[in-house]
Amino acid sequence: MATSQDYTPRLGNGGVQRFELQHLVCEGRHTLVLAGELDMAAALDLEIQIVAHADRAWSLTLDLSKLSFMDSTGLRVLLGAHQRAQETGRRFALVRGADQVERVLTLTGVRDLLTVVDAPEELLAAGESSSEIA
Repeated sequence: MATSQDYTPRLGNGGVQRFELQHLVCEGRHTLVLAGELDMAAALDLEIQIVAHADRAWSLTLDLSKLSFMDSTGLRVLLGAHQRAQETGRRFALVRGADQVERVLTLTGVRDLLTVVDAPEELLAAGESSSEIA
């Protein structure tokens, strides 16, 4: 089982880390673990990473569990990733985020459109066979 990791740290004002992305790969399943704040400053970097990895992955998961904040720009990136996965026949899912992140997904109705699990292991246990994962 081949696994690889890489990190993309992002610095905000005063050198305080605001956003970090960790890329995990295991047997064609790509997981992007997002940490910090997913806002306008970080959205483009995330979008670039999604495009770069989505074409090589049969399954893409965005792990939001370490996000402390997400605004509408981040929401747009999630929806774009979901749409790209549907268009290319790949599987796409989210790992549940913090309360603020979940509130944004729920209030906008986006949570009902996407596959959201509490932990990445749930996707493996389910065999990622759900028709909701596209």
